[in-house]
Amino acid sequence: MSASPAIVVCGPTFLDVVMAGLSTPPQLGKEMWVDQSTITAGGAANQASAIGRLGFECELVTKLGSDKAGQVVSSVLEENNVKTTYVTHVDEQSVTVSLAWDGDRAMVTHGSDEGGDLPADFVPAVLVADLKAIATNEDVVRNWRKKGTKVIGDVGWDDSGAWRIEDLEPLALCDYFVPNETELLHYARTYDLHQAVSTITELIDTDATIILTRGARGVVVLNDGYWSLPALEVDVVDTTGAGDAFSAGLAVGLAMGAQTKAAISLALIIAGLSLGKPGGAGATPTVESLPILMKDLEIPKSYDLDAVEKLLRK
Repeated sequence: MSASPAIVVCGPTFLDVVMAGLSTPPQLGKEMWVDQSTITAGGAANQASAIGRLGFECELVTKLGSDKAGQVVSSVLEENNVKTTYVTHVDEQSVTVSLAWDGDRAMVTHGSDEGGDLPADFVPAVLVADLKAIATNEDVVRNWRKKGTKVIGDVGWDDSGAWRIEDLEPLALCDYFVPNETELLHYARTYDLHQAVSTITELIDTDATIILTRGARGVVVLNDGYWSLPALEVDVVDTTGAGDAFSAGLAVGLAMGAQTKAAISLALIIAGLSLGKPGGAGATPTVESLPILMKDLEIPKSYDLDAVEKLLRK
């Protein structure tokens, strides 16, 4: 059996072209200039890069293009010490253009939303994957969980508009589910948050802890009742990849053996610190910069900093 990486990330990867600082949405026939932009790795590569920057061994299982766009993504992964042993190479890299304004973003994507095939020859501490990748790799994921792997599942925007509840069935193999508020409300077909959670848990067989991300309003957690934690109050430049940064922080916390609240507190800090620059992979803190950046933060008293302290002692 191969040596096990601490964390495995599986899902689709994109080359992200990010424009930040728009004052209004773009208009047909007009050109807009912005003061910040970047080209970086997105999707699963963003999660893996954020984990690598925090000093954790991470294996990314995905599809990478052999074209120039794919070479850019590969270079970002290499810079952030992400392993790509099990990557499948395809001709064309998937690409996302992200436009950030007014504390949010809009995206246009070309390519595929497919991840990769998980290997069975090791058992990681934590798996981060979208539900489609979990369904595709059901047997491996089921075996990993039996051997102690914690599974974090997420979803993306359903461009078809179907939002089929059946697509959430892989939650049966998850320990944590991290959707954003809009995604969960669409799946449950309701505008009421509590009703949405009730609907999902009634229709889907799962014991997963649901961590609902709500942007500047923090998170709501369903785990033997409802509880919440606020987001950091930070200046927002670009929210592209903030959800990925949150999942990365959560995975690192769990890989260190932290309890749920402590892992979520770390995730909120990592996600909050990613908002100050365009892009995701290069905007998240490194383990070296984290203590310096935290000096300027007002950490909510409700946070459990056990995972943060463990990380800084690592």
